[in-house]
Amino acid sequence: MKKFLVPLALAFSFSAFSQVQINDLTKDDVKDVTKEFGGNFAHTVVAAPETDGAWGVEVGVVAGKTKSPNFSDVVDAAGGEGKDFKSVYHAGVAARVHLPLDIFAEVSMLPEQEFDDVKIKSTTFGVGWNVGGFLGLPLDVAVGLDQGRGEVSFHQEADGSTPEADINFKTTTTVYWVGVSKSFWIVTPYAKIGQSRIEGDLDATASIFTYSAKQSETVSTSGGFLAVGANFQLAFIKLGIEGSQIQDTRRFSGKLSFD
Repeated sequence: MKKFLVPLALAFSFSAFSQVQINDLTKDDVKDVTKEFGGNFAHTVVAAPETDGAWGVEVGVVAGKTKSPNFSDVVDAAGGEGKDFKSVYHAGVAARVHLPLDIFAEVSMLPEQEFDDVKIKSTTFGVGWNVGGFLGLPLDVAVGLDQGRGEVSFHQEADGSTPEADINFKTTTTVYWVGVSKSFWIVTPYAKIGQSRIEGDLDATASIFTYSAKQSETVSTSGGFLAVGANFQLAFIKLGIEGSQIQDTRRFSGKLSFD
């Protein structure tokens, strides 16, 4: 499942990076693209902030897509096919455990994959405490911290005013949140709200910025976080759907796991 589903979910968008053209970026362009990629690679295992019993283990795969209109505009402005990048995708293998005292930990990972000379990888984790479960409340109420790191690198061929360059883009997304959930028969709806910080590092072997001759740029942005979703338990199989907004970026994710 890991070797098939994860690369398939990403190949729809990231294989097209071999034809990407990026040039004449403004400072606002870099921030906007950082928000979209940071939102895409933010942590999620599409899980309700719940615990059930002293111990529990869940393993599976997650995948989804993120709206990226600003990145699409950047590619268009450089003479590329921006319509191919109105969304970017994420995927990974995931695991979640809950421990005594209603503490839980989550991790997802995409080992480095290569599509048409485009390399992509990501690692994310989250930790939380289900205060509602610990205190025996009728509603799960949890607090948590998530962090996700993603990296995309590719070679850009020279084309007119677009320089030949090797481009590497890294993002780190940190989210602090409060969440609630409640189980009803086989479905557990949930919601999370919090604050996020996204840091981005864009490096190129040629200058692609309009405002300086630098070959690298580091930016950071801060803003809100909101996620709503639901998990469906079918015997040992769990399905999940989630919609989230991280600052200005909207993302949709799903999962298939064994719980």
